[in-house]
Amino acid sequence: MSWFADLAGRAETLLNNLDEQTGAVLRNNGSALKNRPQSPAFTEASLGQRKRLSPKLPKRNSIDSKSTYAPAINHQSRSTIKGSLDNVRQPPERRRRSPARKPIQHVTPNQNGPKPLNNDYDHCGLRKRRFSLPTDLELVNHESLTYDLQNLEVENAMLKNELNVVNREVADLIDTLKSTEDELNQVHDKLETLEKTNQRLSLDKEGLLVQLDDLRSKIEEVSVVELSQYRSEKLALDKENTRLQEKNSDLENVIRNLTDELHNRNSAHTKIENDLRHAQMQVSELEQGCEKRQLECIRLEREWEAYKLRVKSMLTSKDNEIKTLREGSDMNQDTKDLIEEIDKLKDEREELSQILSRVKSECSDMKKQISQLESRHSNAERVVTALRDAMKEERAARNKAEAQVNSLSKELKSFQFQTGQTIVNLRTALHDKEEELMNLKEASSDPTSDTSALNVGDYDVMHSIENEKIQFLTQTVVQKQGKIDALLADNNMLKIQLDKLESKYKSEMAALRANSHSIIHLQEERRTRTSSPLAKLSLRMGLIIKRFPILRIFIVFYMIGLHFWVMTVLLSSTPENYIRPSKS
Repeated sequence: MSWFADLAGRAETLLNNLDEQTGAVLRNNGSALKNRPQSPAFTEASLGQRKRLSPKLPKRNSIDSKSTYAPAINHQSRSTIKGSLDNVRQPPERRRRSPARKPIQHVTPNQNGPKPLNNDYDHCGLRKRRFSLPTDLELVNHESLTYDLQNLEVENAMLKNELNVVNREVADLIDTLKSTEDELNQVHDKLETLEKTNQRLSLDKEGLLVQLDDLRSKIEEVSVVELSQYRSEKLALDKENTRLQEKNSDLENVIRNLTDELHNRNSAHTKIENDLRHAQMQVSELEQGCEKRQLECIRLEREWEAYKLRVKSMLTSKDNEIKTLREGSDMNQDTKDLIEEIDKLKDEREELSQILSRVKSECSDMKKQISQLESRHSNAERVVTALRDAMKEERAARNKAEAQVNSLSKELKSFQFQTGQTIVNLRTALHDKEEELMNLKEASSDPTSDTSALNVGDYDVMHSIENEKIQFLTQTVVQKQGKIDALLADNNMLKIQLDKLESKYKSEMAALRANSHSIIHLQEERRTRTSSPLAKLSLRMGLIIKRFPILRIFIVFYMIGLHFWVMTVLLSSTPENYIRPSKS
């Protein structure tokens, strides 16, 4: 792999640069020893300068895949190292006589160094170490060797850190290499699966082409049979359409008759309700008059009983006085007055008896009227029950008519659904025929290799047959489209008629509900309100009294006799401690 070779070359160049930096550090330490005795703070400055003069290489995140540059390795010769060590062993006098050290040269691409290649511009401007150690090691003092060793240890630690960084980058690159290999394997697997699917699709395509050819041949063979079937289906659909139209007209007639019957029944129902209301009003008026007369009779009877008791008491007292007077022989003026008063009272008694007879006759007349009213009331109740039965029958008939209307509406909806299905089927058939026409046109327009082998006469015959088929199919399509339009128009008319009938039915039902009277409902509410046992008992007693008039008369006379007996007892009885006034 080219990029792996490039990576190895870059690692090698990095190691060479590290060697060059170590040489530069050694040279900087040798030049700094001259100025060390003069300034004691030079060590720290020189150390910082050395740290600044050793630039780190920038980390490379991306690797050029086509770079093949591998720079030459500049190994340091052992002879130069030995020479430098000999110079160290020389005496200091000789070292002083050694020539001055040349300044450090910065290697640039335009100077003595080798020119950089295409991918080596990252290392331009760095200090290049010399090919051998400096020859002026005699200037190095034996006392500063420990200091130099410490600096070298620091630089060695820095270089180790950089080596660790490089190793880390190499490990990352190996990981990326593994991931790319895995991705490459996955891509190879996908490519194999795609090739397999492509082969399968090509086989399917060939099979489909064969099937398409078979279908074309079958369509050409079965076109005449399909045309005959299509004609028979067309006739059947026409018959079905006529039958459905006749059924629709019959249903419309039935709906019209039912609406007329419903209107007549509604009018009769309103008339019966008005009669019932009038009869109920008459019954209520008669009941009120009967109650008033009964109250008046009771009041007159009470007054008559009270007056009779008062007259009896007066007569008894007068009779007693007359007896006492007759027993006595002397008749005074008072007795004469009393006799006159007795005569007057007798006259009044006769008048009261006449009045009582008149009242009794009136009471008998009232009883006759009450009996007549009761008979009328019973007749009215019978009429009411008959009217209620008639109303129930009318309601049942109305419910039946509503059920018929609902069933007819359901049948009409089903008919609409069937017509919609027939229209959809016709449209699908037209669509299929249009597709067949398009296929036939394409088949006739696309020249094949088989037609080249036919003669010119055969081709003309086939072309004329296909043109006739196309013309016939276009005519049938136009006819079917016209029939579909007619069916759609009929369907719309039926929808409009159904909406009108529904609106009319709703309006008539609303009018019936508005005209219905609430007297029957009120009577039913009154009947349902009596839920307590005392109310039920009183209701039963009232029904028994209404049903048996003899019991009613017995109760009336019993109440009259009871009141009369109580009044006589109260007026005739005297208390035990009562003292009669003595006559003077």
